[in-house]
Amino acid sequence: MNFFFLEWWISKRYLKPTGKERFFSIITLLSFFGISSGVTILIIVMSVMNGLRSELFDKIIGLNGHILIYSKTDKGIENSSKIYEKLNEIPEVKNIIPILEAQVLVMGKDQSSGALVRGVSPETLNSLEIISSNILMGDIKNIKQGEAVIGSRLASLLGLYIGNNINLLSPRGINSPFGIIPRSLSFDIKGIFEIGMSDYDGSIVFLNIDDARQILNLENVYGAIEVILDDADTSLLVKDKVDLKLKDYGVYSRDWRETNSSLAEAMMVEKNVMLLVLSLILIIAGINIASGLVMLIKDKGREISILRAMGMNKFGASRIFIISGLKIGFFSTFWGIFFGIIISPYVEEIRLFFSYIFQVTFFNPEFYFLSKLPSELKFSDIFLIGSISMLMSFLSTIYPSYRAIARDPAEALRNE
Repeated sequence: MNFFFLEWWISKRYLKPTGKERFFSIITLLSFFGISSGVTILIIVMSVMNGLRSELFDKIIGLNGHILIYSKTDKGIENSSKIYEKLNEIPEVKNIIPILEAQVLVMGKDQSSGALVRGVSPETLNSLEIISSNILMGDIKNIKQGEAVIGSRLASLLGLYIGNNINLLSPRGINSPFGIIPRSLSFDIKGIFEIGMSDYDGSIVFLNIDDARQILNLENVYGAIEVILDDADTSLLVKDKVDLKLKDYGVYSRDWRETNSSLAEAMMVEKNVMLLVLSLILIIAGINIASGLVMLIKDKGREISILRAMGMNKFGASRIFIISGLKIGFFSTFWGIFFGIIISPYVEEIRLFFSYIFQVTFFNPEFYFLSKLPSELKFSDIFLIGSISMLMSFLSTIYPSYRAIARDPAEALRNE
């Protein structure tokens, strides 16, 4: 134990060189800032990737449900009341939302755009928290026939406001001797929502379920049934229960992992690639530690030989430099984690600041779907990044510590 404290004390002296050894101090500082900045950047990037994934899936699931039930035929779901009864027997089911969906053409005063019309009951629309809690103008309570609720980006594109009139043109029209005549209906805008996901804010129109059936030329049917669960992670288990309950009703189900599998895989691959690429910063900083320790060993060769001649064994001499490298790694990792945790919650404010300074749009919502840059810190990521940093710091000390004991002390002193 006394030898350990001696090695610790010697390593502390070596990390505070003076005079001609100040060049090693510069390398030490570069290593320190390299590791700390690398750890900070890694934590910030990982928190942004976590935030993107959480925001995307929260909004997608919040609008589409955890499990979707479809009809096996083109007629739609006709026996919905019996399906409700079966679904209500499953304790994990929190809410059941029947919907009608179809592509339509939305026409404003001077512009037109394609959109996804969703027919829901007034009670269903009120129960959608992701919509009810993100109303910019108007309201969505008791949506009646002849009224519509649209997204903010769609309203901006068409130049529409509360009380304005829009026309919806559906290809599911009326059969005539001249072919199918598209069906067109006019609606008053009752509410405008913004959930922060550009793909949805710019393409969804909510209608009363009766209006949706009329414009889509359908009878008393539903296109799909959304099932909301208490816990999204249990969706696969609940899906098996749903399939068992509804096996005789001509429907099939898909959980949110199946409907968004490509997005989930893409997000995971992107996160892993970013972790791998940015870890190169830590590797470069580790090389700086190794080069600095090699220079220190070359300069301290005589002192190391004297210590070994006085009785310090090989492992004790090598531990001096292992401890020196780990000290650099530990304190740089600590401060990197500290600044990463401090900065990560404010990435959106930093983005806005740099966008204002350089007049450049960072994180364009047209490409990334979200209007804000989210951030979510996870302890598992912080632990992983800290472990990688300390591992790199330790590996960078192996070769220098070997160099410290490679020469025979008697020969080294003879050559001085």
